[in-house]
Amino acid sequence: MEVLISGKTKLILGGEVASAAGSMRADLLIEGEKIKAQGMPGAFAGLEVDETIDASGKLLLPGLIDPHLHFNSPFMGTVSVHDFSNGTAAAAFGGITTLIDFSTQPKGGSIMGNLSQKEGEAEGKTYIDWSMSGILLDASPETLAEIPQLIRAGCPTYKCFTTYKHSGRLMDDAGIFRILRTTAEYGGMLMIHCEHDATIDRCLEKELSAGHFASIYHARSRPAAAENMAIQRLVEMLKQEPAPSYVVHTSTAESVEIIQMARAQGLPIHSETCTHYLALTEEKLEGPNSQFYICSPPLRTQRDVDALWQGLATGCLEVVSSDDAGVPTKDNLRLGQGRFDKVPSGMSGIEARLSILYTEGVHKGRISLPRLVEVSSTNIARLFGLYPEKGHLGPGADADVVIYDPSGSWAMTSKSLHMNTDFCPFEGWTIQGHVESVLCRGAYVIRDGRLVGKPGHGQRAFRRLTF
Repeated sequence: MEVLISGKTKLILGGEVASAAGSMRADLLIEGEKIKAQGMPGAFAGLEVDETIDASGKLLLPGLIDPHLHFNSPFMGTVSVHDFSNGTAAAAFGGITTLIDFSTQPKGGSIMGNLSQKEGEAEGKTYIDWSMSGILLDASPETLAEIPQLIRAGCPTYKCFTTYKHSGRLMDDAGIFRILRTTAEYGGMLMIHCEHDATIDRCLEKELSAGHFASIYHARSRPAAAENMAIQRLVEMLKQEPAPSYVVHTSTAESVEIIQMARAQGLPIHSETCTHYLALTEEKLEGPNSQFYICSPPLRTQRDVDALWQGLATGCLEVVSSDDAGVPTKDNLRLGQGRFDKVPSGMSGIEARLSILYTEGVHKGRISLPRLVEVSSTNIARLFGLYPEKGHLGPGADADVVIYDPSGSWAMTSKSLHMNTDFCPFEGWTIQGHVESVLCRGAYVIRDGRLVGKPGHGQRAFRRLTF
């Protein structure tokens, strides 16, 4: 194969290049920050390159994308453990080369102003590429006027909540209708945290009045019905105001069915689940360190776990995110005071996503390798406006490459990971294979298991939706 090259080059030899369409053994040529070409093994023999990388026996995956996480985020009297420095480093160890954080609108204030503040927090500190989604706390005329500004600024996704009335985050139905109408008009996508607030309030009052303060009652106070009702309500609203919508952290078997039926009816609804909902059950809320497993929606049952994997395999669930939102353990204990309703809700998991998906999914036969690539990279790139620069290893794409060694196993612990926390939700789990090296736009961030990248290499990704 004759290839003309003009920049600094790397040639990755002998790896199994994985895509959403399949996988095959191939050589990968990188020029500068881009994928120059793919070829059959030996296709680039004789080509002079700056570096040759032997990937024999390894998997070559497009860099993972995480569209749902919370860096440096104030919540319930504390702040999440990851920021744009330690968080992007941990992400890179987990094979992530692009992430999308949130910028939260101040109540009654400007989302664009907060976006500038968040961008300032990230500038010069990130090891990998990044972007932002907005969080909308109201649907005032001023807020609606900022939605097209967000889209023009390359942040065309934004989130609202159907719960958390007590903290001023709940968006009522009238507000959601207005946002859906504006979304359809200007070409964005609304992300929605779906839990029915009145149901949660009723169940919470019932448990607390009965003196039920243990962690398991977090799950009882946020039942599956609350999530199912909120998603069904969104579906009915989309029939009246159709606009691209994305349900975050789907966790129940019934929710999968509701979303599948809505998609079959042609409604523009998309959905994700998260690593912890695929691997953990509510039994963790009755065991050691139970309050560290409190998240919202809560962990569910094994029946739900099985349904989520099935939803991933069939394509109903399109994305797996981390929803990384852990807080310092000392703050968790201090604020929790032995009551589930006082515990800051959320877990850290940004580094563990690929390891869990490969081990529990591909290695155990629940999903294929191409499906892993879809739900962790390609689908996200397409849905969130990063494609074709991200999400695949074809010519012209950014050279975001994960070299994954599928051989051998290791024990995942808080000490074996690189997250900024001393608690790992998957403590002691046996993991098949490991991330060996990670390149972001052609430059090593992780090399042979060591962080070699530099803060500031990561760039803000400008996103534009095309679906």
